[in-house]
Amino acid sequence: MTQEELEASIQEIQAGNEAERERLIQFYKPYILQIVGKICKQYKTWNDDEASIGLIAFNQAINTFDSGKGRTFFNYVYLLISQDLIDFFRKENRNSKVQLSSDLIEENDSKKASLQMNMDNEHQAIVDEILLLKEELAPFYIRFEELEAFTPKHKRTRKKVLQMAVDFIKNETLVKQLYARRRFPMNQFVASTVHKEKTIEKYRKYLITIIIILLHPEWRYLRDYIPLKKEVSLIEK
Repeated sequence: MTQEELEASIQEIQAGNEAERERLIQFYKPYILQIVGKICKQYKTWNDDEASIGLIAFNQAINTFDSGKGRTFFNYVYLLISQDLIDFFRKENRNSKVQLSSDLIEENDSKKASLQMNMDNEHQAIVDEILLLKEELAPFYIRFEELEAFTPKHKRTRKKVLQMAVDFIKNETLVKQLYARRRFPMNQFVASTVHKEKTIEKYRKYLITIIIILLHPEWRYLRDYIPLKKEVSLIEK
């Protein structure tokens, strides 16, 4: 979605188009989780209060965004989410989990301008990576917006699927088959590893998503999205 398309969408919503609001929110839900996780410095799901706070802040940003004020929508979203999360952690007496704190809000004007430029570039890079991943997932009939729904809830399971993905990309033949046939080469993978077909099939969409992300080391923001990212470098060795 281009900047022009985004602003046109926001204008439609502000004029009362609730169907467009739902479409825009669904499109950017992965982005909201990305920002919430970045601020909280830990992976979050839609079962967490922090994610709900991020969603509410995003909705508020849609309602109140004014492009005439000289800031981008993504920067505005980031500010609203960070402020609401700061308030949340203050109430929960867990301020230490958010190091963004008042530094983001109380910077002097010149530093704010520099910070805003960096944030704008970073947010655009995140969106660009998401769009590229969406394109790669499409031939497998996987929608990135569904990622939360098929992501394993338990850390141990996510680590197991991550190990599957790493084992998969180590086999060049399997990778070629995946892209050539546009479907997961189940029989070949099971035959060449110790992983069970039942588990693979249960998390197949998530597994394919992780495989594609790992095959693109240049997607550094999406790599940050992968739970247990610290383990990736250890497993890949």
